[in-house]
Amino acid sequence: MIGGTEDMVRGLFGALAEREFEGAAKWLREDVRLMSVATGDSYTGRRGFIEYHRGWSAAFPDLRIDSLELAGDGDRVVVEYEMEGTHTGPLLTPRCHIPATGMEIQVRFADVLDLTNGKVAAFRRYFDTVTMLRQLGLVAGTPLHAPDRRAPLELYAQPVDTNAPQRHKAIVHRFLQEVFDRRNAAAAADSCAKGYLWHGGHLGDATSLHDYQAVITSFFVGFPDLEVEVLDTIAEGDRVAVRFTMNGTHLGPFKGISPTYSRISGSGASTFRIAEGRIVEEWWQGDLLALLRQLEAKPAPDGTV
Repeated sequence: MIGGTEDMVRGLFGALAEREFEGAAKWLREDVRLMSVATGDSYTGRRGFIEYHRGWSAAFPDLRIDSLELAGDGDRVVVEYEMEGTHTGPLLTPRCHIPATGMEIQVRFADVLDLTNGKVAAFRRYFDTVTMLRQLGLVAGTPLHAPDRRAPLELYAQPVDTNAPQRHKAIVHRFLQEVFDRRNAAAAADSCAKGYLWHGGHLGDATSLHDYQAVITSFFVGFPDLEVEVLDTIAEGDRVAVRFTMNGTHLGPFKGISPTYSRISGSGASTFRIAEGRIVEEWWQGDLLALLRQLEAKPAPDGTV
């Protein structure tokens, strides 16, 4: 195998082992195709690749990748490795999801990678599902199937929840009502994860729930009568997109600007990511320049106020 190819493949799997899924995706083509031959599900594009591996990470938060062995010929590389972890989260399959069993797995995998111009174009994954199910206690003859606990897999596995997008919309609507309708930043703790990630564009980023609460508190201080009206909500998978309008009066300091008593109005959009019943990430887009103009304030050349 050419040294550069081996370095690339080891870099890809090293990033997966560290759960740096965005970093792993840089080794892939934009239109990469991933197929799990063992389960029959397939994913397209870098985003699909990332979501697939996030699913494994959610089911096995302590997942480890060991004993990486590579063999290659031209633009095809075969990677053999072992995955170990504890099943403490729901495991999603094409037909059902399996609730946490608390069992440990140690399963051998083989991935076949097809490369184009130094990047992965196709990704086929093979592993022994029966061995994994046996280790999870879901096949006869394992600890969960002692005479007093025996139950077939189909009774333990639960159907995939096709109502998840509607439930995710309800979580976001509750968040908007309790936080923005009541102007209560503390209420975000009821709907958001502690490690909440907020991408605010020109307003900067927040990397924790505490930091995010400080951001929205600054809005409530600057515009005590702030009103947010939701115009559209669309949900798909683990994402919820919201389009909204904002109105308020500048009665307090905001981004270093003293009260101008100006009335402001604007529109924006946010995309939320939901995991395990909580909002874990948000991408906010709003016209900050239009807001500053309504306050009769001009940004500095470097974009600061």
